[in-house]
Amino acid sequence: MKATQTTLEQGNYLMKETLNQLQIVFTVAIANTLFSTTAIAQPYPPLNSKPHLAAVSGQAYTFTMTLPKRSSNYKKLSFSLMNLDRQSIVPLPLNLKNTVVRTKNAIALKSTFIDETGTLWVEFNSSIPANTPLTVTFKAQEPLLAGQYQYQIAAYPTSGASAEFVKDGTFVSR
Repeated sequence: MKATQTTLEQGNYLMKETLNQLQIVFTVAIANTLFSTTAIAQPYPPLNSKPHLAAVSGQAYTFTMTLPKRSSNYKKLSFSLMNLDRQSIVPLPLNLKNTVVRTKNAIALKSTFIDETGTLWVEFNSSIPANTPLTVTFKAQEPLLAGQYQYQIAAYPTSGASAEFVKDGTFVSR
């Protein structure tokens, strides 16, 4: 009887030790997940980290940029906009026929459209050389809701190579 009781006590002790070790492993795993999730869950730069990259004036949204130097020519740009207050992609309610792209002179546009993801596309009639400064102005049909917005701009080489980062930033709509 004493041998059985000792065996049971040893079994209980081993089971408790195993559970304690499992608890430690789970605690460490959960802590690591929480720390890495916290780092991933903050993808946006602090507001105003890149001031004066976009201008909002009434219902006009103006973005000034310089095309990248890596490719020789570019045929189109894409613009993505996210409302930081709502954590949602924002399709701009634009009057696309009034889109203006300028260097020193106006640049003729082949097309402007918004795709199913809310990304705005501007395609040029002829390619634009690398390192060209551009100003793109969109006229909205109605102003954006008041809030903080983040934007990203990419350029697409004439060669068909992958998109190249142009710039990103934030602005406030009032």
